Amino acid sequence: MITKHKQKGATFVFWVFFASLIGFLLMLGVKLFPVYYKGFTTEKIIEDIALEMNGKKPNKKQLWESINKRLNINGVYGVSKDHFIYSKTKSSAEFGLDYEVRVPVIANLDAVAKFDQRQTIIFKK
Repeated sequence: MITKHKQKGATFVFWVFFASLIGFLLMLGVKLFPVYYKGFTTEKIIEDIALEMNGKKPNKKQLWESINKRLNINGVYGVSKDHFIYSKTKSSAEFGLDYEVRVPVIANLDAVAKFDQRQTIIFKK
């Protein structure tokens, strides 16, 4: 006969499963943190340039050079001119970065982070 005293607590299999789950989540966090940190950095760069250029009429080349300079200063690599977006109307310009980052997790399983950061500059009349 099994008594209540012997039925207390979690089994060894449960603790191994729980430790594996915590380890996997911790590993995923360690791999994804730099990706999101760089994503937040690029978002801040775009916002700062929009504030700096507001009221001015920058062209595509000036905006990209400003973004690229700040990306290099902040150590953000993997973002190229192909990811740069620019569209202009008579009264404003919209610009930003649209890119994705793939991080290998386990074997052929990848985590994908997609970033689309855009800002609008309104020209002075």
